[in-house]
Amino acid sequence: MAKFNTPPTAQQEEQIMDFSAFVRKYKRYWWLFLLSLLACMTLAFAYLKYAQRVYNIKSVVLVAQDDNSAGAGANLLKSMKLMGQGSKVDDEMIVFSSQELCTQVAEQLKLNRSYVEDRGWLKPKKDHYNTSPIEVLAPEEMFDTLSTVTFQIDVDKSGKANIKARSGNTKLADLKDVALPATVKTSYGVFGIQPTKNFKQGKPCHIKASLAGNQLRGEALNRRIKVKLVTKKSNGIDLTLAETNKSRGKDILNKLMELYNERGQKEKDEQAINTAKFIDERLALIYKGLTSSEADIESYKRAHKIVDPELQIKSSVAKQEKADQAIIKLETNRQLLGMVRDFVSNPANKHSYIPFEVDSSAASGGIKAYNNLLAKRQELAQSAKGDNQALKQIDEQLETMHGNVLQGLNSSIRGVDVQLSKARSQANQSAGELGKVPTEEREARELLRQQGIQNTLYTFLLEKREENALVLAATTPKGKIVDHAYAQSTPISPNRLVTLALALMAALMLPLLLVYLKDLFTTKFSNQEELEEISQVPFIGHVHHNRHKTALVVKDGKTSSIVELFRYIRNNLQFLLNKEDDKVILVTSSVSGEGKSFISTNIASSFALLGRRVALVGMDIRSPKLASQSNVTLDQIAQPCKEVKGLDVFVGGAIPPNPSELLLGDRVKDFFRDLREQYDVIIVDSAPVAQVSDSFALDKYSNATVYVTRANYTKRNLIKFMNRIAANKQLKNMCVVLNDTKPSGDNTYGYGYGKTKED
Repeated sequence: MAKFNTPPTAQQEEQIMDFSAFVRKYKRYWWLFLLSLLACMTLAFAYLKYAQRVYNIKSVVLVAQDDNSAGAGANLLKSMKLMGQGSKVDDEMIVFSSQELCTQVAEQLKLNRSYVEDRGWLKPKKDHYNTSPIEVLAPEEMFDTLSTVTFQIDVDKSGKANIKARSGNTKLADLKDVALPATVKTSYGVFGIQPTKNFKQGKPCHIKASLAGNQLRGEALNRRIKVKLVTKKSNGIDLTLAETNKSRGKDILNKLMELYNERGQKEKDEQAINTAKFIDERLALIYKGLTSSEADIESYKRAHKIVDPELQIKSSVAKQEKADQAIIKLETNRQLLGMVRDFVSNPANKHSYIPFEVDSSAASGGIKAYNNLLAKRQELAQSAKGDNQALKQIDEQLETMHGNVLQGLNSSIRGVDVQLSKARSQANQSAGELGKVPTEEREARELLRQQGIQNTLYTFLLEKREENALVLAATTPKGKIVDHAYAQSTPISPNRLVTLALALMAALMLPLLLVYLKDLFTTKFSNQEELEEISQVPFIGHVHHNRHKTALVVKDGKTSSIVELFRYIRNNLQFLLNKEDDKVILVTSSVSGEGKSFISTNIASSFALLGRRVALVGMDIRSPKLASQSNVTLDQIAQPCKEVKGLDVFVGGAIPPNPSELLLGDRVKDFFRDLREQYDVIIVDSAPVAQVSDSFALDKYSNATVYVTRANYTKRNLIKFMNRIAANKQLKNMCVVLNDTKPSGDNTYGYGYGKTKED
C-alpha cells in the first residue's frame, strides 16, 4: 500500500520559518558562541581541578529487637519490665539524630577546631584533620560557651608568624613577627598557638584556624548526618555523611555508633541498678520477718513440748492442707501487691519503672502501659529541653496513668482480700471438723503458715535478684554494626558530568542572553530578521549598502548583487499591481535620510529595463532630491533619463509656500490622470510620513505603497508607527523595503551571483 507524505500545515510551516529565522539571527554571532564555549569549558575544567572533593561516608547499624528467646534475661524483662518496650527502629533513628549525641561526637573528636591551609592559588586549599602543622590550644571548658573565633596564622621561612584573631567583624588580636609557640590574649580568654609534629622547619605555611563551641559544632553536624531506614521492613539504619576529609567522616560515624551503644548500655544498667536496690531493700525486710517467725515457732514448740507438729496433725488435717495452700498463695500475692502499691505511692519513685508485673488483670495492663510510656519519656528527656511540649504531654499522661495504676492495685488488693477471707472461712470450717486436734497444734499450724508465706516471698525475690544480676552483667550492644564507616570511592562533588553539562548549557545560554539584552536595549535594527520580528507589514526585499559612486545603480547590462536585489523587489511589486490599471507606486518612509529617493530611482529604472514607459515623479516638494539622483535639469517638467531608456523624471521646483494645499488641488489630480494615460508605471517619491502628511494626500492616486526603512538608522518606534498606518489602512497595499544592509553569505535574496567587480 502506497504511503503519501502529508504536507505541513500552516502552523508547522510558520514554526519552521520561525526556527530558520532564529538560526539566521544567531548565526552571525558564531564567534560569540565560540568564545563563550572556550571560557565556560575553561572555567569548568579549572573548577574540576581545584574544587574540594566531597565524599559520601556511609555506615549501617542493625538495631537489636527484644524477644521471648533472649535466654535467662528475658524472664526478668518479662516480669519486671526493665526494658520491656523493646528497641523500636523509628525511636532509635531519633536517638541517632539527636542533638546531644552529635554534640558529644563533636566534643570527643575535637570537631570544635578546624584547620584549613592555603597552599597557593594554583593549588586547592587543604582541610586538615589531625594533620595540621599548627594547632590552637584553649581550655576545654571554654568550648561550652564559645562562639566562632577565627585565627589567620601566616608563618614565614624563618619561623616567625603573623597572627590575626577575629570573631565575626570584631578584631580580637593582631600580632606581628612572633615566635612559636605564642600566646594570644582575647576578650574570650587566652589561646595558645604552637607547631605540631607535622610542621616543617623552613617551609612557610598559611593556616586559617576556626574554633567554635561544642553546641555550635554539634548543631552543624546534626544537620549534615542523614539517618534513614535501609528498607521499610528491616531493622537496619543507614547513616550517611557528606565530608571533604575521608578520615574525619569515618571517625564521626564510628564515634556516633560507639556513643549510641554506650548510651543504650548506660540506660540498661541504670534500670537494673534501680531494680536491684529495690529487691535488696525488700529482701532485708522479709528476712527480718522470716527470722522472727522461726523464733516464734521455736519458742512455741519449747513452751508446749511439741516435737514435730506437722507429723502430729498430718493424718487429721489432710483436708485442711488444701485450704492452707490457697491461703499461702493468696497471702503471697497480697503482699506482692502491697509492695508494688507502696513503691508506686512513694513520691521518690515518680519516674521509675514499676519492677513487677503482678498477677492481676486489673493492674498488670496498666503497669505495662505505664512502663512503656516511661521508657519513651526517658528517651525523649535525653535530647529535649525542660520546656519541650512533647515532654510535658508525656508527663501529663504519666500522671494520669500513675493514678490508674494505683487504682488498679487497690482494686486488686480488695479482690485478693475477698478471696483470702473466703479461703480462711473454708480453713476454719475444716478446723471445726478437727475437734480432737489440740489447741496447741492448731496454734502451731498458724505459725508455720506465716513462716511459709515469708519463705515463699524470700525465695521469689532471691530469684529476681539473680536474674537482674544477669541483665546487669550483659554487655550486648544495642546496635549491631553491619558496616563500619567507609568512604565511597567516587566523590559526590564536584560531579564531572553535571559540571560539564552546566558549562555547556551556560556556553549556549550566555550568548543568547547577551544578544537578547542587546536587542532589548537597542533602539534600531540591523537586518531583515530583526525588522520582520517587529513589523506587521509584508516585506518585499532588502538592498545592500551602495558602494557605487552614483546613486543610480540599476542600468542596462549591470549584474551586481545590488542590481539583482532591486530586480527581486520589482518582481514582488508586480504581484501587488495585479490589475491592468494598477500603475502608481507611492514610495515613502518615516523620516528623511532612510534612502527613499535612492530606492525610488532604482525601482523606476528596474521597471524601465523591462521595456516599459516609466515616470519617476518627485513629490517630496518640501525637500526635493530627485534631480541630484537622476542627473536631470530643473528647467523642464519632464526630462528623459540619459542613462536609462524609457524612464522620464518629473522633479519638483522651488519649495511652494502652501505644499499641503497644493497636493489637494485639481491640478495634481489632472497631473496623475495624464501620467496614467502616457506611462505604464508611475513611481512617486513622496515626503516622509512621520514628518509631514503630504503622502497621505497622494494615497488616493496610488495603487501600492513602498515603505522604505534603513538598517542601523530607522528606530524601532518608527516601525510601530508604520504598523499603525497599515492597521488603519491610511496607505494602500503597504509593503516594506530595508535599505543599506550589510552583505553576508546568508542573505535570503539575490543569491547565486556572488560578488562581481561592480560590487
